[in-house]
Amino acid sequence: MNERNNVLVCVTPQESSKKLIEAGRILAEKNDAELQVITVLPLNGETQKDCPKMLDALFQTVRDSKGEMAVYFSDDPAFTIAAHMAKTKPIVLVVGFPGENSNNFISLIHLLVPDTPISMVDKDNRIYNMLPFEENQSVH
Repeated sequence: MNERNNVLVCVTPQESSKKLIEAGRILAEKNDAELQVITVLPLNGETQKDCPKMLDALFQTVRDSKGEMAVYFSDDPAFTIAAHMAKTKPIVLVVGFPGENSNNFISLIHLLVPDTPISMVDKDNRIYNMLPFEENQSVH
């Protein structure tokens, strides 16, 4: 394994996050890497009412996938995740595909940690990749 030996999956406490964990598990297995899952909850404690139950379900999914899960509390999830990525140096970040009312979370992560590829999983489980820009690439 190389220095970057993990796949990091970013989830929120909702049922659809299970498919992100599964995509991350597959990528981790293909790359002989560890599976890590991260979620960032707001500091003010305002989350959906079934959040604890959903977090328990996600923890179980992560355990079943032989991964580890980190939960952070912050009102700045992009910076929190970028700081975590700076420490763990994942080979790829797996996120959900942004919706129409996106808050530019993925773009901000890409700006903060530009050397890490980002795999976005859509509702049909298709994966789209945002790759780092290489210095010797030309833009036409």
